[in-house]
Amino acid sequence: LVYLQERQIMQWLKNLFKNVEPAQQTKKIRFDEVETLLLEKTNEIKPGLESKVKQFRKDFIYYFESLVEDFDGLDSAKFEPVILEDKRDISNIVDTSRKNYSSSSKKVLSNAIAILKIKDSPAEMSSAIIDVFNKLNNLSRDAQILLSCFQSEMKNISLALKRIKEEGDNLESFLDKDYFVLNLDKRAGEQVELIKSRREREKRKIIEKKEIAEKIKKLEKETEAKESEMRKIKESEEALKLFNLEKEKILLKSRLNGIISEMDNMVNNISRQIKKYLHSEKVSKQDKSQIENLLDKPKNLFKEDCAVFEKILKETKKKIKDVETDEKKRKKFLLAEKNIKASLRKIISEHNKVLKKIEENLGKIRESDVKENIKEIEIKIERINNHIRQLKEDREKIEKEAEYNEEEELKKLESLLSKIFDKEVKIK
Repeated sequence: LVYLQERQIMQWLKNLFKNVEPAQQTKKIRFDEVETLLLEKTNEIKPGLESKVKQFRKDFIYYFESLVEDFDGLDSAKFEPVILEDKRDISNIVDTSRKNYSSSSKKVLSNAIAILKIKDSPAEMSSAIIDVFNKLNNLSRDAQILLSCFQSEMKNISLALKRIKEEGDNLESFLDKDYFVLNLDKRAGEQVELIKSRREREKRKIIEKKEIAEKIKKLEKETEAKESEMRKIKESEEALKLFNLEKEKILLKSRLNGIISEMDNMVNNISRQIKKYLHSEKVSKQDKSQIENLLDKPKNLFKEDCAVFEKILKETKKKIKDVETDEKKRKKFLLAEKNIKASLRKIISEHNKVLKKIEENLGKIRESDVKENIKEIEIKIERINNHIRQLKEDREKIEKEAEYNEEEELKKLESLLSKIFDKEVKIK
């Protein structure tokens, strides 16, 4: 019967609690709610925490000022003369040690009090307190000398340091367990700003890439239009005329070079005999210089009066037997002389005609603006292509930016929020 009653009671308890949902341990919030919640949390806890910090600062200033009074008591304390076994009186040494120890300690305390009065940061306040304790608790040689002579005063100083150490530990505990939330709050706020800025940058990257793509497309159309314009110019009647003029220029220059080459060959065939004549006969310096120049540069015959050349050639012919002893070379000279005599002026005339045609041809080419127009379009196309290349480089830089992992950054924020609210926080 008792067993049945127990089973009924257990079943009743199960029925009672089976529909009761467990306490919600996870706090779910939207990202846009985070800053408001952080502000509310800060406003909720900050006044109390700052009040505690203020009280700690006030207490430690009091402790340090009290310790200064303890050192003042050490300064004014009377002591019996200190005589060693060898009857040496070291009272002066003890007094000097007291002055050194007290003076240096009060200086440390005065500096610490000044820091506590001007520094708002609890971390800086804690650092100053630890510094004071470490410096004063590390007994110097001067302090050790005083232990036997000023037992009561040194005991007061020791108790004051002990109290400072205990309260310093309380401050550290407060900063680690309570005040740290404000630091977490600040870090969470910074994390929110980071996520917002990265989101904005990601949006901006999409817009920038879209703008770049549109600009490239527009510039490519401009390039196509310019290339089409250039093709029309190249296929125009004016371009065809220019092409023919350029072709004619090539042919005329080729013909001109042929005439010059023909003149060179003719003069070279008689050059040896004429030079011999110039050195064996009395010829004026002016004529001699002119003929030697023409022999070295036959094309100058097209620029200068050829009468002197013809005159010397005629005189060389008369004296050929004296000038040239080799029969074969004489015959060769006479044949060349006959050829020059018959064709020299004709070649010069032809040269001048061809040269005149070339000048006319170049004049017509210069009058045409086809080349200039094409060059202008080519420059514009090159500028457009440079702009396109720069835009593509800009797009590549955007694409190479470090990938943004928002999931990871949100997890960091959730971790900070969970510590701040002392429960698991998820951002939905």
